[in-house]
Amino acid sequence: MGVYWTLCTGCGHREHNPADPLCAALGADSENIDISVDDLPHCTRCGSLLRPGVVWFDETPHHLAEIDQIVKNADLCLVIDTSSTVCPAAGYGPDIAGKGGKVAVFNIEEPEDDPDVHFFFRGPCEETLPKVLRRDNDNVGDLR
Repeated sequence: MGVYWTLCTGCGHREHNPADPLCAALGADSENIDISVDDLPHCTRCGSLLRPGVVWFDETPHHLAEIDQIVKNADLCLVIDTSSTVCPAAGYGPDIAGKGGKVAVFNIEEPEDDPDVHFFFRGPCEETLPKVLRRDNDNVGDLR
């Protein structure tokens, strides 16, 4: 699961969906803040509303053993637009830093004196992240 997956709020059907945005009404350039339920994405099986296949508060992440193995082998952690207070994800950066890996934070607010943060990129992540991930990242210095 992840941002390229949808989860039906009715029947629980999961489906890969790389569309960005998920529907036109949710596009970044959409100025319509009064979105009709009919304009939102619906399940192809039961017709209920779809939601992103991401973990929300009070939900248990899927595939924890697989995630733990990935974290164990990682040498870089990107912390993107989060306060890093919800477990288990809050522990991934410190775990990676504790074994010599680097942690890069992308957020509007700077973390408070966190020794595990090696790089901080201030600003909206939809702006900072693409700049840092560019192949010719000559402009990375502009973000600090």
